[in-house]
Amino acid sequence: MSASVQPPGRGGVMDILIEGAASTDAAGLGSILNPEGVDLLILRSTLYIVTPSTGSAAVSIGITTAAAAATDILNALDLQTTAGYCFNGHAMQNTAKTQISAPAIWEDDKYLTITGAATTVGLEAHLLLEYVRLGE
Repeated sequence: MSASVQPPGRGGVMDILIEGAASTDAAGLGSILNPEGVDLLILRSTLYIVTPSTGSAAVSIGITTAAAAATDILNALDLQTTAGYCFNGHAMQNTAKTQISAPAIWEDDKYLTITGAATTVGLEAHLLLEYVRLGE
């Protein structure tokens, strides 16, 4: 696995470091159990590309079970881009006054999974998740 939660220090935002790999398996770049132990309401998600992938690959990120691929935060984002780019991920639905559904709530027993469609070797990126704890 090549994704890991980084120590706090980015303004109360969870920082998940993603490092590229040759894997195209579902959740092959990372599978992270909710680290807070309570449901989290994801308010915003941003992917910051430090170093682009050397391969022509796309990444999908979402909330699901441990070894599955999900696309509800990012769906097939091209990683062969320019260093320093930031991309908005999906967090909450844009329609007004509707019940929030996935991925906005990261349940305490679910995983954030990161899947590459092809090799992502060379990639270094940070997934920044702004969230609030629910159910306390």
